[in-house]
Amino acid sequence: MKKISPFLVFFTILFANNISAQSDSINVYVTAALNIMKEKSVNKSKVNWTKIYNNTLKEASKAKTIKETYPVLKNALIALEDAHSNFYPEDVVRIYTLGYEATGQEFPIIKGELLKNKYAYISLPNIGSFNNDDWNLYINTFYSKVNEFQKHNPKGWIIDLRDNFGGMLYPMYAAVAPFLDNKNVVGTKDAEGKIDYFNYKSGKFYEGSKVTQQFQLKEKEPKIAKKPIAVLVNKVTGSSGEFITAAFVGQKNVKIIGVNTQGLTSGNQEYKLSDGSFLVLTIGNIVDRTGREYSKIGEGISPNIAVEKVTDTIKSNESYLKKAFDYIDGK
Repeated sequence: MKKISPFLVFFTILFANNISAQSDSINVYVTAALNIMKEKSVNKSKVNWTKIYNNTLKEASKAKTIKETYPVLKNALIALEDAHSNFYPEDVVRIYTLGYEATGQEFPIIKGELLKNKYAYISLPNIGSFNNDDWNLYINTFYSKVNEFQKHNPKGWIIDLRDNFGGMLYPMYAAVAPFLDNKNVVGTKDAEGKIDYFNYKSGKFYEGSKVTQQFQLKEKEPKIAKKPIAVLVNKVTGSSGEFITAAFVGQKNVKIIGVNTQGLTSGNQEYKLSDGSFLVLTIGNIVDRTGREYSKIGEGISPNIAVEKVTDTIKSNESYLKKAFDYIDGK
């Protein structure tokens, strides 16, 4: 009879225990992500959670590492049918957190120009960074241009949201806050029907009554703009860009000019998982100052003044600006 080496027995037990522990770790990781989805999803009452849990955990059981569960979690998010939730692996999250300069990316260019010596034009580009220094730079750059234009007492303002496909709402909202005439002009409505409006005051961003972000301002906050405001949008304008668009819906001195926006009119919240990855989950739909909920995927926000679709970029821009000039001159 062969003797079994005590070392071999120990190694076999240790190896088996490691596999079991890893399997438990994967199961815990995936279950934690599913629990967040079930608790927070805007569509939580519309999906079959038993099926989602069973299918997801079954697929996850084939994974040998947590990283191999990423596609499984992405499939679970697709099953929520909100078209906006997403999963960001730890390495992608790290890039977002490091910011533009550290990762060698070009910082969003905020364009500003006094057109015909009387129309103050400024763009609000998307910002895809989770870095506070980037957010502060974005806001201060925007404020600097607005303050300079205000010295010229423009006849009206043109805020360009064309091609702003989204990103981080907090700095975008803070930037345009001086152009909003009231509180509680845009927010989200969750699965229970609870509405939390977003607001900004003195460097602080509010979700409901809670301060969720404090900005560091070097530039003086611009005076509240009371002149006519033309907001330009196109089919690319989406997500956080649509939040900003919705904030202007119903404002008396504003006209939205262009075509229907993209139709990703829902609010997402980031949830950090144990390995540093982000579960970015749709927790509510956009609600404007009138209480209207934008819940239909792909419908978007309709303009007040329509612009005909033109394939030529130069002619299209001329058409947009002419509509903006006519509106401002007519006020």
